[in-house]
Amino acid sequence: MNRHFDFISDIHGCAYEMNEMLSVLGYDHHQNYMHPGGRQLVIVGDITDRGPNSMDVIRITDQMVKSGNALYLPGNHCDKLYRWFLGRPVQVGHGLEKTIQEWEALLPGERQEVKQKFMDLFEQAPLYQLFDNENILASHGGMQEDLIGRTDRRTRNVVLYGPTKLNASREPERIDWAPSYRGRPFIIYGHTPVWKARLVGRTLNIDTGCSFGNKLTAYRYPEHEFVEVPSTLPLQPDHLNTFSR
Repeated sequence: MNRHFDFISDIHGCAYEMNEMLSVLGYDHHQNYMHPGGRQLVIVGDITDRGPNSMDVIRITDQMVKSGNALYLPGNHCDKLYRWFLGRPVQVGHGLEKTIQEWEALLPGERQEVKQKFMDLFEQAPLYQLFDNENILASHGGMQEDLIGRTDRRTRNVVLYGPTKLNASREPERIDWAPSYRGRPFIIYGHTPVWKARLVGRTLNIDTGCSFGNKLTAYRYPEHEFVEVPSTLPLQPDHLNTFSR
């Protein structure tokens, strides 16, 4: 596959910054966000929650995916919103409450439209995606080499929530898995907000905490270039990981 890609992650309802990024990257919103150079956007999970405009992020993502100009991969926040729409018990917090409030404020017809767009996106999304003859792998929470090629429950948990270990209370706790990754594909992921894109071995974290007031980052492949758009939200430094400050 010779197509060129732009990877972004963890938009978290930041529709303004998403639109700014698409404009900087050259996607034409008058043409279903088509790129004149034939590039494709890859959205690596978590399009909703925390930010001020999750509804528009859903709409833009839906429009781009349906027109073939973007690929959407799910994240843990996407999984929770999907389960909430299904009526399943979920813990409403960590920004989900903002998405629900925003959705409930819509007119009834709009509510159904946005819900259907999101449900379709989630149900049709691959867990993760390989690119460029399997040299690149995009996955929201990260990956472990022994899970590549699998789609079982353990793989799904790692893809959505990242590799974890049990802490002293027997609860799952995130681990810094990147330094020990030895798989062949170069992993592009998000999930853990960092101050700047974090390149460790054959892994790249591009979640730079836009919803926490830092910035939205895109990784252009195969150019290996980064494009950054500053967040318009107040900075919340305590939510940004110190790995790469």
